[in-house]
Amino acid sequence: MKLLDKIQHQGRELTGRALDRHLRLGVTGLSGSGKTAFITSLVQQLTMGDQSANLPFFDVVQSQRYLGGRLAKPPLDVPRFPLEQNLQALQQSPPQWPASTQGWSQLSLTLRYKASTGLRAHLQSHSELALDIIDYPGEWLLDLPLLDMNYKQWCEFSWQLFSKPHRVDVAAHFNQQLAAISLDNATELQLQTLTDSYKALLQQFHQTPGAYLNQPGRLLVPGTLAGAPMLQLFPLLPHQVSADSALAKKLTQHYESYCAHVIKPFYQKHFSGLDRQVILVDCLSALNAGYAAMTELQQALQFILKSFHYGPASLLGRLFSPSIDKVLFAASKADHATPEQHKALTLLLQQFLQQPLKHSQYQAAKTEAMAIAAIRASSSGFVQSDGLPQPCISGTSLEQKAVTFFPGDVPSQLPTAKMFAQHQFAFIPLRPLPWQDCKPLPHVRMDHVLQYLLGDKLR
Repeated sequence: MKLLDKIQHQGRELTGRALDRHLRLGVTGLSGSGKTAFITSLVQQLTMGDQSANLPFFDVVQSQRYLGGRLAKPPLDVPRFPLEQNLQALQQSPPQWPASTQGWSQLSLTLRYKASTGLRAHLQSHSELALDIIDYPGEWLLDLPLLDMNYKQWCEFSWQLFSKPHRVDVAAHFNQQLAAISLDNATELQLQTLTDSYKALLQQFHQTPGAYLNQPGRLLVPGTLAGAPMLQLFPLLPHQVSADSALAKKLTQHYESYCAHVIKPFYQKHFSGLDRQVILVDCLSALNAGYAAMTELQQALQFILKSFHYGPASLLGRLFSPSIDKVLFAASKADHATPEQHKALTLLLQQFLQQPLKHSQYQAAKTEAMAIAAIRASSSGFVQSDGLPQPCISGTSLEQKAVTFFPGDVPSQLPTAKMFAQHQFAFIPLRPLPWQDCKPLPHVRMDHVLQYLLGDKLR
């Protein structure tokens, strides 16, 4: 981007923010939470799905004040969210879920509407809101706790995590590799070999149901840092760190460099300018994976909660003075359960967060939790069983088999280990419903999402 163009873009952005005509929305989620589908649906609803029948709880649409949304020209130096490719995947036969994005990206929209209150309602034929949607991997978000740990503490935390039932077998080979290394005579080649082994271990964990806490996140999603020396980073066994060896000292330097030059700048760049935030959570997959996975998801969410606790004593508050005023926690893939289970799914998400909906512990940001499906994968209905109607959902499995079934009850509280021993949850993944480009993407509660995130800005 030319210097003059960049200055003009920043000037327009600052003017919009000063007049409350510019909103920056951050969207993230843990692995498999449906982040790409969420952003794709959010943009499609705002640009093509703005009919009252499709968005009945989005006030600006229901009151017929919404004049439409269009994609805005993005800065040339910012990675663009692949909206068109995602929509194309959904139109295939059979429909495909959009591919997960790597690294961060952005999409900008201009939303035009008629103001209902204030001077603008009387003096202007229409008003505009500039909306930037920033997408980044949840794996990067989970790096923030590293700023509160030194290298030794991180090693202890990591190996406590790797001893959990759903991780211990996967980590056994890497454990053996570390045990065999010379702590004072490790060569550069051995250091890189162990780094590659640890990266492979994280990738295995990434594919392991219920393994949510994988650090450092940039080893999984390196972005522009691929090959950087500071990414030669892995947790030694706790007793190896205490030995004060040459390898431990080198890894400590890499760890401190990673915290200083990757984690802090990331939060400064992305969080200092965010106004609102969406965190997507796949609670159903955690239930499928069992008790250890469920407790790890809860721990991961607590790390995220810590990231968005904006009081003066919080880490983010001390570092960056962020301005986020609303956070939405969304239990995704709600359509993989029957509609009467959605309330229980929302309550379960609250249990994961250990925070009631209406009694936020945040000192600056308002929060909400809801069960949603950004892009529907099922239709709901009833079947007759013993002469009585029973709720069910219908869809297509990933193996392209048509299914109609009751997926089971969703617990409204976190199940105990004993409950998991007696009951196996089985919420099966489904393909998206067939969709044509000219129609709004089918969804569950995206109108509630839009109202919560944008309703007050479109009055």
